[in-house]
Amino acid sequence: MMKKITFLSLLTCLFFTTTLLAQSTYYVKVGGDGSDGLTEATAFTTINDAVNNALDGDKIIILGAINQSGQVSIEKSLDFEGLNDCIVTATGSSRMYNISNAGIAVSFSNISFQNASAAVQGSVVNITQNSDVSITNCTFKNNTTTSGNGTIFAGATGVLTITNSLFDGNSAPRGGAVAIATLGRKLIVQGSTFVNNSATNDGGAMYLAANNTESSITNTTIFNNNAVNSTLNQSKGGGLRIEGTRPFLIQNSLIYGNTVTDGSTGTADSDIGITPATVLSFVNSISKKIEPALDGSDVVTLSNMAANLTSSNLAYDAASGLVKYTLPTTGDDSPIDFGSDGNDVGAWNSGFTLSLDREDFLATQFTVFFNKASKNLEVLHTINAPLSVEIYNIIGAKVLTVDEVASKQSINANGLKAGIYILLGKTPEKFFSKKFIVN
Repeated sequence: MMKKITFLSLLTCLFFTTTLLAQSTYYVKVGGDGSDGLTEATAFTTINDAVNNALDGDKIIILGAINQSGQVSIEKSLDFEGLNDCIVTATGSSRMYNISNAGIAVSFSNISFQNASAAVQGSVVNITQNSDVSITNCTFKNNTTTSGNGTIFAGATGVLTITNSLFDGNSAPRGGAVAIATLGRKLIVQGSTFVNNSATNDGGAMYLAANNTESSITNTTIFNNNAVNSTLNQSKGGGLRIEGTRPFLIQNSLIYGNTVTDGSTGTADSDIGITPATVLSFVNSISKKIEPALDGSDVVTLSNMAANLTSSNLAYDAASGLVKYTLPTTGDDSPIDFGSDGNDVGAWNSGFTLSLDREDFLATQFTVFFNKASKNLEVLHTINAPLSVEIYNIIGAKVLTVDEVASKQSINANGLKAGIYILLGKTPEKFFSKKFIVN
């Protein structure tokens, strides 16, 4: 039977088509004339003006550096995107964004948020209603709340997704960077770095309460964060505090070098604090101190819960926004080479694909040194298999590849700057690593 097309059906189709076509992009820029915000020349000069003019589903592009002096209330689905090294600096004592309507989706990408100082929940982003929020390639730096929780605070229900973002130097009573308060709020953190954040109670980087069963942290680094407790209670979670009767997944992540302090001179290791009822799956990951210790109900797979990374020289590199490391000598704990999947433990991508069963004996059959006079790497080996080498700098970037390496070979290293390098040798079945210095 042929479907009858009614006048009402046509009107309905026309309405949705018109609505889709009407979706707009608004610009925010210092120096815009503010007439309509639809071009860079006519850009609004405040984010609040753009939000007030935008309709549900519109995009707001923020160009370059801009100051924000008050709170922006978001009650519709909007996408915020930064261009031209976008930095939004808070200049007042208000929260920056309050997402206060249910059933909406809000995204922030490629934006740095800094210097917010407020006495409320969520100094940068506060989510109070059932809504989805995504944070991608953003930086949150030096934001503070004195009587609330979290630089990002999320209540109600919905999904908070944080991807490839940096949280540096933020503080709050609980969850210096992120605080989750309610049962229905799902948290997904991927490929992100949390450093130098602090809490005056618990959860130096993140405080995750309630019983949501689907939250996870993957390929993330949580390093050098701190919580304060007068009795040095290590379960407070200098890096991460997880509460609730629920499962929680941490995978391919480095949670290390975090502490609890007593407010004076006392310090103790405190990477992850959990409640006894929390069932933690700790997969392909590294930590030093989890309190209380994991028990039979928890799941630990190819992980190290008492790592000593002293020889890896972990340090935060502000230029890259990542925690950098030195590949240690064979046998020492390393932030890579954990788990059978070949992924790094943390937010970086070192380029190494080592496995737990690599053959350390090969390293004894291989010698490499830098000839300062000729600017060559001199290689000697007695490995009876086809051999290739890859050379990485100290932050994990590949700088040189040589295939079919002879038993005695000079490799032109003229392009290598002075510093420490890692040589990764590969045969068809096994691989090994060597550290050398170019000076």
